[in-house]
Amino acid sequence: MKENVKIFLIALILGMVVAFFLSFKFQDDVAFAINPKVTYFYVGTYNNVDDANTKAHNYTNSFVYENSGLYQVVIGVYQDKQVIDLMSSYFHDKNITFYQEEMKVDSSFLSEISNYELIIKSSDDTYYESINASLLNLFREYMNQNI
Repeated sequence: MKENVKIFLIALILGMVVAFFLSFKFQDDVAFAINPKVTYFYVGTYNNVDDANTKAHNYTNSFVYENSGLYQVVIGVYQDKQVIDLMSSYFHDKNITFYQEEMKVDSSFLSEISNYELIIKSSDDTYYESINASLLNLFREYMNQNI
């Protein structure tokens, strides 16, 4: 009987170690599947589209997104926490005041932007503008298809 308890405890500890390792290694993939959200950065919210378009002309590659009758000038969209921090720092360095908001999206959209986020994490900030432009184009297409 005593030997069965030892085997049980060893199996339990081994299972806990394996579960901890797998959850640590794949936590982003699990969050990706369970919580399909992106964080988008915007520089202002306006009551009419003309004011929003005027503001959008001040930011390269921005676009106007309608959210419940309000118009927001979107300058970036990201899912990965590390990329959100990198781009937040990038925009702060450019003296851009922005706000963040989360939005639920399809997992297919997340898989599309994940490649660009990998490039952001591995590149120099001189490339952020062009990568961000590609991300915004994907987001614009996604929003046009899902409205």
